[in-house]
This record gives sequence, C-alpha cells and structure tokens, in this order.
Amino acid sequence: MTPTVLLYNLDSEKGRKIKALCLTLRLRARSVAPEDFGRTLTSVLAPEDGREPAQEGRPFSDELLVMAGLTSRQMNDLLQGFRRKKISPVELKAVLTPTNSQWNAFQLREELARERQAMLQGQRAHEEEP
Repeated sequence: MTPTVLLYNLDSEKGRKIKALCLTLRLRARSVAPEDFGRTLTSVLAPEDGREPAQEGRPFSDELLVMAGLTSRQMNDLLQGFRRKKISPVELKAVLTPTNSQWNAFQLREELARERQAMLQGQRAHEEEP
C-alpha cells in the first residue's frame, strides 16, 4: 500500500498546508469528498476497485485525518512537521487498522470522538485527585 493520508473536512488553507507537508515527506495525500464519507476506508483508498455504495451517516464538520500504510518514522515525521510548519493539530486522527479499514468516516468519527471524550474525562478525574 502506498503511504497515504486521507483528509476529511480539510478543504481549506490548513488542508493545503498538510498536503504540501505530505508532498515534502513523499506521502500521498487525498481529500475525501463528503459524498464519500459513507464508503469504507478501504474503498476510499482503492477507488480503482470500483465504487461501493456509500452508507448514510450523520454529517459532521470535524476535521479527520487517517494515516494508511505509513511507517512509524513517517508518522513521526508527519506529526513533527505539523509543529515545525505551525499547522494547528487535527484533533481526530487515526491509523488504518484491519478493524477500522471496514468502517466509514461516520463510524470512525464516532469512535474517535468517544475515545477523546473518555480520555478527557479520565484526565479531569486524575486532576481532581488529591
């Protein structure tokens, strides 16, 4: 698999900066159109395999970044590049896994939002301890 970064809701100046960063790191970057949010990540990554029907989901405007096929070093370089280039963080980030590869963006966003909320609640609980 060609190392690819999928960009959801990043059709903006920030998205252009991320794409430029990916280019310098020799990573493929693809903006995913809202009409493709209902397709599985695998299908979005391999559009030449034919188009599966998109499932319906609750629209979202959160920025979402999916790293597919990147090595640990490439991921580190990408994330360090955000800091170096002063690109504000994308709050919802995921690495493609065998499990989430069959999810669509709606499912992935829900899972990441749940994880983020749980992490924030755990952090608050930890801060409240004497």
